Amino acid sequence: MNIKHSKEDVLNKGMMLFRLNGYHNTGTNEILRETGISRGSFYNFFKDKDDFGVQVLDYYTMSTTNYINELLNKKGLNAKQRIVHLFEIFTESYTKVNYKWGCLLVGMTQELSGINELFTQATGRNFEELIKPLTICIQQGQEAGVINKGQKPRAMALSIWGSYNGALVLMKSGLHQEPLDAFLENLNKTLKV
Repeated sequence: MNIKHSKEDVLNKGMMLFRLNGYHNTGTNEILRETGISRGSFYNFFKDKDDFGVQVLDYYTMSTTNYINELLNKKGLNAKQRIVHLFEIFTESYTKVNYKWGCLLVGMTQELSGINELFTQATGRNFEELIKPLTICIQQGQEAGVINKGQKPRAMALSIWGSYNGALVLMKSGLHQEPLDAFLENLNKTLKV
């Protein structure tokens, strides 16, 4: 029986596998088994496992960036409220899965960047995509007077993402909700005029 697989479905499954198990702990055979795709079809879509991993990262970042843009452009909230709301939603998402996974981009950066040049470039490129909408929202908030002007927008965005990603690492270390709550408290102080 010939089963057609969409590349998007395969990337989605890969995203879940890598989030749960990490890149190195997820073998090609497991990917094939979980996606139901044949080895030949897999290699029609992807050059090798590294190519698959990079495409999973790109797919994850594209969908995450679309969601971030949606939340950061939400009507009825000022820029500061939109940023806080974004990270509250993200925090809730980790609570709902009992902290079983964190951000795929953070996990793959920790696991592969610096050792694998392909992933070093991919993670850097993907973090840039996440930083852009936050930077724009911060700039809008500073211009509207609802976010403090103590830092340039990009520097503030980098600081916020760095703090958030650190909170995710601590969350995964077994501290669970506490680092996320501390991040949200600090976020409010960082943005406050």
